[in-house]
Amino acid sequence: MRRRGFKFVTATLTAVLSVSMLLSGCGNSNTENTANTSANTGNTKADNTAASTTATDASKLDPYEITWYLPQSVFPDAKLVQDEMSKITQEKINATLNIQLVDWGTYDQKMQAIAASGEKADLIFTSNWTNDYLQNVNKGAFLDITDLLPQYGPDILKQVPEAAWDAAKVKGKLYAIINTQVLARTPGILINKTFLDKYGFTADQFKTLQDLTPFFEKVKAGEPDKFPFSLKGDTDVMGNYGSALGIEYFSQKNPGVVYINDDSTKVVNLYETPEFTSFLKLMHEWFQKGIIRKDASTLKDTNSDELAGKYVTSTFTVINPDTAANQAAKFGGGDAANVAAVEFSKPYMSTGSIIATMTAISRTSKDPARAMMFYNLLYSDPQLFNLMSFGIEGKHYTKAGDDLIQKIDNTGYWMDSGWEYGNMFNSYRTSPTQPKWFPAGPDKNAAAIPSKLLGFSFDPSNVKSELAQTASVVDEFYAGLVTGIADPDTTLTKMNEKLKKAGLDKILAEMQAQIDAWKASK
Repeated sequence: MRRRGFKFVTATLTAVLSVSMLLSGCGNSNTENTANTSANTGNTKADNTAASTTATDASKLDPYEITWYLPQSVFPDAKLVQDEMSKITQEKINATLNIQLVDWGTYDQKMQAIAASGEKADLIFTSNWTNDYLQNVNKGAFLDITDLLPQYGPDILKQVPEAAWDAAKVKGKLYAIINTQVLARTPGILINKTFLDKYGFTADQFKTLQDLTPFFEKVKAGEPDKFPFSLKGDTDVMGNYGSALGIEYFSQKNPGVVYINDDSTKVVNLYETPEFTSFLKLMHEWFQKGIIRKDASTLKDTNSDELAGKYVTSTFTVINPDTAANQAAKFGGGDAANVAAVEFSKPYMSTGSIIATMTAISRTSKDPARAMMFYNLLYSDPQLFNLMSFGIEGKHYTKAGDDLIQKIDNTGYWMDSGWEYGNMFNSYRTSPTQPKWFPAGPDKNAAAIPSKLLGFSFDPSNVKSELAQTASVVDEFYAGLVTGIADPDTTLTKMNEKLKKAGLDKILAEMQAQIDAWKASK
């Protein structure tokens, strides 16, 4: 497959920006009317503020409050930080921010309720693992931004690899902004090096999950107050670990998957694959040995235990240049040098890895153009991005270098989740052990193995009922299986019987037909 997905926009971007700039100089000056009209029609016309966010342009805009929903911990100083961010956005686009941070465990339910009620919202985090992107598109919850993006988001287009946009399109239309980060996924885990040293292990010994068993057994025996491995029932295992099994999946509750190295891209049932079955058996073994905690299947939040240093290793995660630095606090400290990263396969770029972190504009937005203008600022203004991530300089962190910061202990704000919003490559470094984002981030993407299905999006319209029924079956068995409480030797048989009765075969056939048609059209 061609590697055009790893090149930034060139001639196409130039043409788009030229049109955008031309329109911005000769369009209608009544921007607020244009923006408000777009909320009702879904089509925004360019005007003289289309691609510009200067203070002069802001004076022509009516005041507006941008409501943004994001899954995140709640911070005592969140309002202070939002007020500082609003100073920037008021000057540039005459908008203030109302950022609603919703607990991770309740985010999906909250977003479903908002979509059903028609409540006003502007920006909404969406992915293939929470607040499902494709489901929301198909029920009309998100605005078509195909035309809105080049008109009001030129700085976004500069940063996102050209081919990546294909992954987010549904029937040729775009309904969300891709958050710029390392779009390729390298599956792995993090380990507290204190315990590697204590028990005579090194991170490079672990090539597979099975290799960790002797280490976990030592930790279990020698550290009665620690949990060897972090895992809970709603963990999206395939999202963060699937490529290590050689499997690409489409969404957490859709059992249809393909093998990465299968040129025929045949769709199969995840719960009948030998690779996933072996994985579940290993989790069952670890559960029986006490490596996985007994209440893992019902846990909703492990954050407090992680911050208290009760876990020796992380759950399945994506290993990026900044991962150890960002998650060091979850091992009871904050020193990235004490965290070892273990990678289980090469980076892999798929549609799923790209749509795993996006931001949509809600169909109920009163000013979609303003929402896009703000998101464009997150790409072009590092100060705004880093306020969102780390808070206020002198109150929540201190500068230790041009792009290096030090967290101030016991403060009321430290989000540090740049992968969720905007352009991650604008981020400060939080540890001297973390490499600079340029070239580390783009290089990681360039080294990735591209999916044979990059750009394919499954349309569930013809099997909505079957997907709903199979999702119920997955919900019934998933938590027990992935946390090892359930014995896969007996449970998988029952699960697969129920999946077939729920319409699995029809789903697999529909997925296969769409993949074949997509390949034929290339």
